[in-house]
Amino acid sequence: MRTYTKLKPRFQKNQNDSQNEKQKPLKNSIQWLISFFIGFSSLLLFSCSSGQTNPNSYPIAITPKHIDTDFMQLKLNGSIALKPSTFNTIPVQELSGIAWDNDEKLLYAVSDEGYFYHIKVSLKNNQLDAMQVVYAARLTDSEGIPLKGKHRDSEGLSTLNTNNGKPGDTQLIISFENKPRIEKFSTKGRMISTIKLPKKIRKKNKFSHKNKALESVTYHPKYGVITAAEYPIKNRDDSIQTVFSSKGKEWNFERSKAPNSAITGLEVLANGDLLVLERAYKNPITPVVINLRRLQLDQCNTDRLCKTQAIARFDAADDWSIDNFEGLAHYKDNQYFMISDDNNNIFQKTILVFFEVIDAEESNKK
Repeated sequence: MRTYTKLKPRFQKNQNDSQNEKQKPLKNSIQWLISFFIGFSSLLLFSCSSGQTNPNSYPIAITPKHIDTDFMQLKLNGSIALKPSTFNTIPVQELSGIAWDNDEKLLYAVSDEGYFYHIKVSLKNNQLDAMQVVYAARLTDSEGIPLKGKHRDSEGLSTLNTNNGKPGDTQLIISFENKPRIEKFSTKGRMISTIKLPKKIRKKNKFSHKNKALESVTYHPKYGVITAAEYPIKNRDDSIQTVFSSKGKEWNFERSKAPNSAITGLEVLANGDLLVLERAYKNPITPVVINLRRLQLDQCNTDRLCKTQAIARFDAADDWSIDNFEGLAHYKDNQYFMISDDNNNIFQKTILVFFEVIDAEESNKK
């Protein structure tokens, strides 16, 4: 989903601040303007000088200076950004869903505009080093006709057959937002079949807004395809989020307390719990907050309200250089990728983060 954020929204005024604290907004505004002009100049240089079809990446720091690589239940193993570019005339932008193919050693990605990408990821000493797009195409229907209009708003991405030692049999699972549905695709981007959704989320009028539908999707070995609306669906408690399985099960959990919190990504943890990515964004002057939480599928009460556990919380007000993170992909063991959607906005970047959930199974037992 398009969410227009600043790279580092600044602090809001606090009534208990000292006089020096009251002067911070002006200072921060000046710093933001300086950062903007530097960033804008860099974008112009990248756009005008390269003319490349294979985009290059560069390292980017997202952590505050006082934070080590270990943070809460997370170990950060590098973050990189893509320079603005195209591949075969297709813009590399608005990447909202990702999935890792272990057999092919590729990271797949989809964009809000119905584009599909293959990305080579380079790791050195277990640190994220570089990424490069090696294939790009338009998603098509089963006849090979490119998806258009409301049919092309691809958001979530997962995969099948990616770790069976048989290259060539991978299938993609893609969720769509403007016309809510989940479909299987080939790795070249052609639609194969449609996955039946639970009745509660089959129609657009079930969602809080036409552009707040199936933002995320993952595949669970026990429960099949799992998806979630970005915001609580209509006629539900606004403080409760729900994830739905294609097999008919659903799990509820308390919505993050950060204002306007939304589910933007889902993945499966090693012990079968869900890793939930949540983004909270209200307006350009409100700090962006990114939450990663564990949803414990086997720890639910009779109302199907399940326990959650905080894994990490990144708050722009605490000097995290975060962006509009929307996609999660399981790499191996407890390692994951997370990517941001740049919204085709010069103020934002496509950032890929590589991280490890620390002792995911042991933490769940505490």
